[in-house]
Amino acid sequence: MDPVISATIEVTLEKLLAITTEEFNLVWGFKQDLANLTDSLLSIKAVLKDADRRQVNDDAVKLWLKKLEDVAYDAEYVLDEIKYENLRRTVQIQNQMKPKVCLYFSFYSPMAFRWNMAHKINNINVNLKRINDEADRHGFLRRVAEFAPTLPQVKETDAITADPVFVGRQNDESKFVEQITGEIDDVFSVLPIVGMGGIGKTTLARRIFNHPHTETHFDERIWVCVSENFDVLTILKSILVSLKETSHGDSRQAVMDTLREKLKYKRCLLVLDDLWNEKRGEWDDLKNALMGVNPNRGNVIIVTTRNESVASIVNPLNWYNLEKLSEDDCWSIIKAKAFEGGDVPEHFQTIGKAIAQQCRGSPLASNMMGAVLRGKKIEEWISIQEIGPSNIEGDQNSVIQVLKISFDRLPSSTLKECFAYCSIFPKDKVIRREWLIQLWMAQGFLTDNQGSDMETEGNKFFSILLQSSFLQDPEEDEYGNIECCKMHDLVHDLSSSVSKSKIFTIEKDHTRDDIPQVRHLTILEESAPEITKEKASYLRTLVSKSNVPCKNLPDFKHLHTLVLREVGIEDFPTSIGKLTHLRCLDVSFNRMRSLPGSVCKLYNLQTFAIIGRFLKQLPEKIQDLTSLRHLYFCPDEDFPMPPHIRRLSCLQTLQFFNVGDKEGCRIEELGHLKNLKGKIEIRNLQLVNNEEEAKKANLDEKTNIIELKFCWRNTNDGNTTYGSVSESDTSNKNVFESNIHDESLLKGLQPHPNLRSIVIDGFRAQLVETMARTHEYHSRHLKI
Repeated sequence: MDPVISATIEVTLEKLLAITTEEFNLVWGFKQDLANLTDSLLSIKAVLKDADRRQVNDDAVKLWLKKLEDVAYDAEYVLDEIKYENLRRTVQIQNQMKPKVCLYFSFYSPMAFRWNMAHKINNINVNLKRINDEADRHGFLRRVAEFAPTLPQVKETDAITADPVFVGRQNDESKFVEQITGEIDDVFSVLPIVGMGGIGKTTLARRIFNHPHTETHFDERIWVCVSENFDVLTILKSILVSLKETSHGDSRQAVMDTLREKLKYKRCLLVLDDLWNEKRGEWDDLKNALMGVNPNRGNVIIVTTRNESVASIVNPLNWYNLEKLSEDDCWSIIKAKAFEGGDVPEHFQTIGKAIAQQCRGSPLASNMMGAVLRGKKIEEWISIQEIGPSNIEGDQNSVIQVLKISFDRLPSSTLKECFAYCSIFPKDKVIRREWLIQLWMAQGFLTDNQGSDMETEGNKFFSILLQSSFLQDPEEDEYGNIECCKMHDLVHDLSSSVSKSKIFTIEKDHTRDDIPQVRHLTILEESAPEITKEKASYLRTLVSKSNVPCKNLPDFKHLHTLVLREVGIEDFPTSIGKLTHLRCLDVSFNRMRSLPGSVCKLYNLQTFAIIGRFLKQLPEKIQDLTSLRHLYFCPDEDFPMPPHIRRLSCLQTLQFFNVGDKEGCRIEELGHLKNLKGKIEIRNLQLVNNEEEAKKANLDEKTNIIELKFCWRNTNDGNTTYGSVSESDTSNKNVFESNIHDESLLKGLQPHPNLRSIVIDGFRAQLVETMARTHEYHSRHLKI
């Protein structure tokens, strides 16, 4: 059984039905074919529920679903070609360019294009008719069109409300805190916490880590997730990251020198979460390295592990075996999640305690089950209890079954797809919220609806998965917004299990030479095996630590997401422009100084990340990427902005804007970008002529910008520098006039009241202070 295939098909069918109802000028000549396609899709959608139910015990139905999935994807690609061509022609009109005669009978000729599309849609209709005929032979029950499932009410989520309910471990927490904050004679005292997956080891360790007594007792607290790949240098570098430090080199000696400088004379707590390594020599190497970095007494290492043999290596005499929670504790967690602290009706008590018993002492299972039961009627509680793991041997297997029930009860197929796609990330990977949502967008899981854009819908799905414990360990930014999270190991196993026919990861030190035919591929190994042309064309996602795919990019013709971060690319191939389905492209931290102009033919592109110190310019025609919503790059002050960026009307993320003095590069370009969100730094404000010109940025209308930075460059002495002028220069007439000029600009740059923070750099400090007292800026966090 493929648990997520019906969800994939249902999501794809919904996308296709939405697209077939759109009006495209190019569909003249095959409207009837599109109408037939719509009818076929509706007919298939009516039998999908029954087919999903029957695939559990019927291999023929499984095969039928697989055929349907392939044809549905083919249909999506064809309709996407129509959308792409429509975008291309719109851009061409905007650029006031006429098609060249030599292209008249090419792909871009209207007649040739329509004929080509009509032929492809006709072939898809033939295949769908055959699949519909097979459905009749299977005798699937047809359902009348159903209303879209109602998603649960999403609460305002922060890191505290998203945390799992903590019950039954208070004594464990107190004992640990007392032990690690007492007198310790050893340089490093190692305390292992052992228990099965989902028993609460990491949650307990995090409570100890964040306890007030721990915070005051230790000078530095460091958290490193080790997982299955144990490498001493990697762990040492992770400690540096946790300390927000960087070394002067990548060698072990350089890293240890930096750590020694940072940690000398300090008492440290180090948590090594999820340790699997059973090689004593490697553990001794790490411990000796740590003792060489910090020889002070009183340091503590807390290790969490599922494996008793690991615990016996790190501390053969003393480890803490974390017991299962009692059934009453599990019921307390379920009640807290399902009823959110409210009263529990009596008729829910008996059935609820039976469900708690099935959680086998696991707080993870109890938290997830409580989220599933929230808002459900008693009949649904009974149904869940009846399918629970009452006859499964082994506590760990029972917990996994409870997690599977939680997945099955997710309220929509799209939400199941979103969760399954999370297995594209390696285990224990920190997952950035915005990036995850942009990946979902690229696959078409999210749509722009009336009154709600894709990002809003993605945030809703993210919050549901977080509140249901499918995602965990949220971390906030300085404004209380959740920035990132992680997945529990067992939940990642579940995600991998339900998506195993579609998502594959080539791990480091892999042994197999072949790559299965999947839709989404992650390559963590720098020397990856070759991907055949057939398998490349099957892929929709490619995340690679190797730059091998650059050699044959056109083979990956159906990619929606391509991530090639830090793989040493110096010259990006011009063939990137052939990946017309691409929605998300990340080529950050490479060695490219520029990008080929062909990247501007990716008219479907929504997210474009090109962060890196080598990049000296953006493609000149980047304004042609009219679908672009998120642009990530990190320019220096001399970086020239491409002209007419105002045409990127969908743009939400633009972290830097360097004002220019040429047409199409002035500050008024920002005025047309009405959807900007988050943070933005506006530089070279000395090039803005007056207050009226500054007002054209329309910052007072941008309700979703929360942080602004304004930067002036001081050029009075002939040199271009940032910073305020000295007191001795204030008598100078030019400086005085500059002061008046800059003051008027600041008035013209008045932001919206929703702004949370503003930083002003290169401005006359005395004038800023005056304005802070007399102007609306006083109500905001002003940094000079």
